[in-house]
Parts: sequence; structure tokens; C-alpha cells
Amino acid sequence: MKDANLLNEVVIVSDKAESGNLATQMGAIEIPITQIKKTPSILGEADVMKAIQMMPGVQAGVDGSAGLYIRGGGPDQNLILLDGVPVYNVDHMFGFFSVFTPEAVKKVTLFKSSFPARFGGRLSSVVDVRTNDGDMEKYHGTFSIGLLTSKINLEGPIIKGKTSFNISVRRSYLDLIAKPFMPDDEKYSYYFYDINAKINHKFSDRSRLFLSVYNGKDHFSSNFDDTTNFKDGNNMNWGNTIISARWNYIFNNRLFSNTTIAFNNYQMDINTYTHNQYPNNQNILINRYSANYSSGISDWNYQIDFDYNPTPIHHIKFGTGYLYHRFRPEVMTSKITDQTNETVQRDTIYNSISNSQIEGHEVSAYAEDNLQINSHLRINYGLHLSLFHVQKQNYFSLQPRLSVRYQLNKSIACKAAYTQMSQYVHLLSSTPISMPTDLWLPVTQNIKPMRSNQYSLGGYYTGIQGWEFSVESYYKDMRNVLEYKDGVSFLGSSSGWENKVEMGKGRSTGIEFMVQKITGKTTGWLSYTLSKSDRKFAKGGINNGERFPYKYDRRHNINLTINHQFSERIDIGASWVFYTGGTTTIPEEKTSVIYPGNGSHNSAFSNYFPDGLPNIGEASYIENRNNYRLPSSHRLNIGINFNKKTKHGIRIWNISLYNVYNAMNPTFVYRSKNNAQHAIIKKYTILPLIPSFTYTYKF
Repeated sequence: MKDANLLNEVVIVSDKAESGNLATQMGAIEIPITQIKKTPSILGEADVMKAIQMMPGVQAGVDGSAGLYIRGGGPDQNLILLDGVPVYNVDHMFGFFSVFTPEAVKKVTLFKSSFPARFGGRLSSVVDVRTNDGDMEKYHGTFSIGLLTSKINLEGPIIKGKTSFNISVRRSYLDLIAKPFMPDDEKYSYYFYDINAKINHKFSDRSRLFLSVYNGKDHFSSNFDDTTNFKDGNNMNWGNTIISARWNYIFNNRLFSNTTIAFNNYQMDINTYTHNQYPNNQNILINRYSANYSSGISDWNYQIDFDYNPTPIHHIKFGTGYLYHRFRPEVMTSKITDQTNETVQRDTIYNSISNSQIEGHEVSAYAEDNLQINSHLRINYGLHLSLFHVQKQNYFSLQPRLSVRYQLNKSIACKAAYTQMSQYVHLLSSTPISMPTDLWLPVTQNIKPMRSNQYSLGGYYTGIQGWEFSVESYYKDMRNVLEYKDGVSFLGSSSGWENKVEMGKGRSTGIEFMVQKITGKTTGWLSYTLSKSDRKFAKGGINNGERFPYKYDRRHNINLTINHQFSERIDIGASWVFYTGGTTTIPEEKTSVIYPGNGSHNSAFSNYFPDGLPNIGEASYIENRNNYRLPSSHRLNIGINFNKKTKHGIRIWNISLYNVYNAMNPTFVYRSKNNAQHAIIKKYTILPLIPSFTYTYKF
């Protein structure tokens, strides 16, 4: 007799393995990809970072930007991972879009407290982005065209049941649209692109290999050519290249491992040139000038992680890793050529800025245990160890982690957590938006690692079917946080940066409420955050040692997101945000000052001013850091999808409105004068009402 009792494979998928109210960790949120795609955004561009900004405890920084300011931390305090590899620049279009194409993404998890011991290197959050592995059985894809970008995603088997691929390509085409409308002698161009590719190969039921590649770049150029005597131009390029290989091996039904080798490179280049040609008597004089400015950071990463399940209620993770950092702060070279007819009088190369390359070595090890004590009590405890070596200096950190969940009954749970974190890299920036000239630099002998302690407490209720309620409170203290000294800033040069900053203390505290509907035709959430964040430095230093509010200290923050399915053909998504203003520093008044002499002498005053007559000018008087609070901001975004099934796929037309009622939210403010020459504060808005249209075809 032949046995033919074979059952089809059953796949069980859960979205609460690493996050949600039932997980041991608190402050861990897994964001569904469908929610990311349905959250309305600028020009209809679904964006991972914009969806994260709708979570409680997360702020956007400048209105409309994709930056993350989480629980009182800065943008450099977020560890953003793409398939386990750190990404140093996650922005396109100067921070208004992120590098993550939603069609290439499988899973996004945000950790903002009770960080698992396997993560380290940042103070405020971990954003863990995982890309699609590819379908091993069928070919399918998505094509999308909108006002800003076009995208295509393809996946399917290379060897059916054994090897699959997934590839996504996105490109903006603002440069192509604007080109016909530009004058012949003056050209401007801007575009960005992303390429994600992944191969998934199954050697056996125990062994798999994943190969991932990401490449993305922004390009901006301006060129002037009067076709006669003068030409000049600028070209700016910046972007990331990430290559990783991950081998998954199952030793037995209790133990498996992931081994990862990766390379990551962020590079920024600016090229400037000038060509001037003019006649002089019988000769043709030619002057050429060119300059190149570049900076970047690259990593080699090795990591091995083990998962061990001795019993169904006992889950142990442990592993070790090594990161080789190579910081290239800045290199600037320029070349000047003077020429008469065919004769070259001067051909000189200058090294204006030439900071030496800095190497850093970061070694880490961790162990964590997720243990169910009984039907009510579950704990996750662990330890993260790290060693950072730079410029003959060693920094060692021992970071304990503890999370406890107590289940009062089937509907009510309480959680508490303590987390200690350390950070060895800093981002130098003086602008409120992300710029490619922002520089990553490591700790030094004088600049110590930033450290934080975070204490969290939360309660969760799931007693109403399809609904989840949560409240979380936190207190975070930070040491060795950096701020620029009074009167100085980073303006594209890292030269002497250690003398421009001070190390101080920071603290942040808040409470976050969230109501979420997760089933039915209408889904979404409402969150409210009440928070406060400030900084304090040594007496005689920044703000004379007095506490002052952090730049993004916003007392109130409300996020509302709703999605409704009218039918199989029509669905709508809407999001509304409200937040009170952050802070900025504005001069309170102008005063006249006397600067040193300029070298010009007058015999009548030479005894009084031996260096020459003084210069008299204006200077700003500022009594306190962050002395002005910006007005509140609010915005409504709406997107409607019209779906139509065809013989071979689904067609989707999306119509979106960004900032529906045209709220003139301040992008930044500045000091000015009215007609009566009285000082006033003016605001500048760059994102009014913006409509958009997107067409998508799934096949």
C-alpha cells in the first residue's frame, strides 16, 4: 500500500513576535508595510520614515522632513539598519524623503526603549528595516509612476523552490521635466535614485544564503555658459552603497545562527569650476579654476548571532560583532591655471583642507534571555559589551538591559524597563534640515562617548476586540551630549571641531498615550505625547551653565491616522498632526562693536591705534540659548485609492492632498524689521497645499 496522505504546507504569520502589547519589550512597534503605503505623504510618496513619525514619542523636526527626533534625542542618536547594516545617511532631497523604497521592504520595527541587548551604538532608537526575500514560486511585480518618481519592483524564482530574487528601482525625474523650460545659457538639475537587489538561495532545509545590495544617490548641478567668454558650474553628488551577505544555518530544532559580512560606504563630492577667456591686445588670456571637496565614512562589518530555545518558554540570544570604521572628514583640493594663447604661465594645485583619515575599531558582544517565569510574569534581561579604539584611545562600556512584563489578566498587562546605551560617533550639523555636508566623526581623546540611562513604565489593555490601548512613561538622562559653543557653528569644515563644541548633560521625560484599532474596515490610531527635554553645561560655558530647552523640546504632540475601506474598489487614508513649537535662538537686539584695526594708519591716531584705525560694525546680543519658542504647527493629509482588477493584475489610481487646508506652518523663523523699523519675527513656509497623482499597476 502506498501512503498518499500528504498535506499542503501551512504558513503561520504573526506580527507580534518582536513588538506589540504581548511582547516582553516595551516601546517596540512593528509598523505594517500596508500602513506605510497608505499613510499620505508629500507628492504621494509613501515613506518609511514618515510613517514612523506618526508613532508616539517621535517628532519630525522641520515640518515635512523625514528626520527622526525620538524621546529628546537628536537625529544622530538613531541606529538605522538595512538588513542589519548601519545606514549613515537616510535622506533624499535634503531630508524630505528617505532612501527606503516601500516596495523593497518586508518589515520595519522601531525600538525606542528597553532595547534588546543585541543592539548598541546609539542612545535614542533603533529602526530595523528588513527587505523582501523574493518569491521562490511565482513571478510578480509592481510598477508605479507619480509626480516626483517612478518605481518598479520585480520578484520571483531563479531556480524554482531553491533560489529567488527581488529587485526594486526608483528614480525621480524633476530634472527631465524642468530641462525644456530652462534658458540655453543656464542649466539646473536635480534627481535621486535607489536600487535594492536581493538574492535568496536555499542550500538545504538547514542552510540559506541571502545576498543584498543597495545603491542610492542624489545629484545636483548648476551650470552657466554664455557661449562666449565665461563658464562656471557646480556639481554635488552624495549617496550610499551597501553590500551584505547573510548565512542562516540551523544546527538543530533548538539552535540556529546568522552570520553577516557587510560593507557600507557613504560618500559626498562637490565639484566647482570656472573658465574665463578674454582678449588682451593681440593675445587671448585664459584663466581656469577648479575645486573638489569630498567627505565620507565607510564600514566593514562582521557579525554572528545565535538563537537558542532550550524550552518553548525560554529564548536565548547571544553573539559578537566587529566594525571597522574609516572616517574621511574632509579633503579639498583646488587647481588654478593661467594661460596666454598656448603658453601656460601657472598650473598650481592647492590642498586647502586635508584632514587625515581616522580609523576606528568597534568590538561588541551580547547575551540576552527572554524567559517566562509563570503564566503572569515574563522577563527579558541581557548585557551588551562594547570596546571602541580610536587614536590610541580605548573606551569600554558595559550596558545592562532589563524588561519585565506582568500579565494581570487576559486583557491587562504592565511593563517596566531599564536600558543603558553608549554612542561613539557624532554628527556635525548646523542646519535644521539634513545636508550632504553634515559630517560623521568619532569620539577622540577629548570628546568622550555619549551615554544614557532610560527608565520606562507602561500599561496595556486589549479587552475590547479589535482595539489596543497603551500608556507609556519614561525618563532619560544623557551625559557627554554635544552642543556648539556660543557664537560658533559648523559651516562645512570640521577643522578644529573639538574646540567648537562642549560636552554637557541632557534629560528627557514624557508620557505617551495610544489608542489603536487593528481590525475591520476602519483602522488607525490616535496618539498623544506630553514631553520635555533640556540641556545643561558647565558654569561659564553654554548659556552660562543654566538649563535651557532642547531645540526640539515640544510639549504637546498629537497624531491621528485613519484608513477606511469603502469597498474593494475604493479606500481612503488620512493623517492629522498637531505639535507645539520647538525652540530656536534669535538675537534680542543689535549693538555696535569695535573690531581690531585693518592696517590703514592715520598719524593723528597712530599712538592710540598702532594696528590701524578700527572697524565699527554690528553684532547680535543673545542672552539665552533657544530663547524663542516657535508657533504651533498642524497639518491634514488625505489620500484616496481607486482599485480596479484586470485579467493580469490590479490598477491603482491614487489622488493625494498634502496640507489640505494650507496651514502655513513655520519651516524656520528669522529676525526682521517692519516699515517703522521695529524689530519683528517673521516665519518662512516652504510646504503649502500640494496635490499629487500616482498610478500603480500590480501584476
